[in-house]
Amino acid sequence: MNVERMEYDHALGRRLLVGAFLAVLFALVGYIAYSFLAVLVFAVFLYYAVRPIHRSLVRFGLPRRIRAGLSIVLFGIPFVLLLGYTLAVVAIETRELLDVYDVEATYVDQLLEGTDLAELDLAELQALVTDTVSPDSAGVLLANLLEVIGLASGALVQFLVLVVLTYYMLVDGPRLVEWLLANYDESGVARRYVRAVDPELSMTLFGNIVNVFVTAIAGVLTFYTYNLLAPATVAVPYPGLIAALAGIGSLIPVVGIKLVYIPVVGLLAATAWSIGDLSLLVPVAGLLVVSAVVVDFIPDFFIRAHISGDATHTGMLLVAYVVGPVVFGFYGLFLAPILLILVINAVSVLVPFVLSGETEGMRQATLREYQ
Repeated sequence: MNVERMEYDHALGRRLLVGAFLAVLFALVGYIAYSFLAVLVFAVFLYYAVRPIHRSLVRFGLPRRIRAGLSIVLFGIPFVLLLGYTLAVVAIETRELLDVYDVEATYVDQLLEGTDLAELDLAELQALVTDTVSPDSAGVLLANLLEVIGLASGALVQFLVLVVLTYYMLVDGPRLVEWLLANYDESGVARRYVRAVDPELSMTLFGNIVNVFVTAIAGVLTFYTYNLLAPATVAVPYPGLIAALAGIGSLIPVVGIKLVYIPVVGLLAATAWSIGDLSLLVPVAGLLVVSAVVVDFIPDFFIRAHISGDATHTGMLLVAYVVGPVVFGFYGLFLAPILLILVINAVSVLVPFVLSGETEGMRQATLREYQ
């Protein structure tokens, strides 16, 4: 009896030792994953966004790896171009805004207000120049340069991690999930959960991406056409930038686009009112109507409705898009809807299993059944 107990204790000790090793190992992996949390979230978002493209390329008989690379390129290039164009235009227009209001000259004037240039002699000017190019200043310049290099290197590493993760999720993701379910899901409830979550994530995230590009293109056509027809005094400023912002704003259902074009129309209406020519309000009103129909209504209620998931309530999705960036930062725009879909399907699939132990779960009523 004692021998059996000693053998049991010895086996239990080895299991505990292996368990402790696994705990440390998973803790390290979790720490690394937390350090790249934003990249991981965006990789999941990008995976589900490009997966329909990846699957559509099957008809051409291409290998899985080539299809994955083409999917990333076909989606990544337009997305990066749109984002890069937006940032470049913002930088250029910010510079032009500073030039228009002569911010630099105003700042210099404020610096020189308390300085009497007539009292400065040659020695003081020489000392001022010497201080400007002192070793301390060179050290600050070098530190700033190293900081910029560090930021650029970090961004490059995150970009590479993003591309690699997305690529291998497209190539080996389904096989990895199937292996995990086959080895660790005896009850079958995890498989039901995956089958419920997977298509909803795919349709919701892919629908949002398509909606971004459709909205941006519709905005470009609308705003540039308006500028060709409308008087210059009420022309849309920076139509390309406004269209890009409208596309990005469409990530937030219902209200996102309105936060872009309604202030622009309001600014043009205020300009027409300040000029005193009320006839200019006619093209501005036309812009409002066309923007509401072409840029807002058609993409949001036709494109998104046909290629978005139908199991997630639109109002809850709207709250997720609004609250996500507030709680998590920028990547919360992608993390919050993912968490919402995970939670909704956990309530419908996992909670009944926990409460009753039934792998098939119980039928749950839907909101449509209640008036």
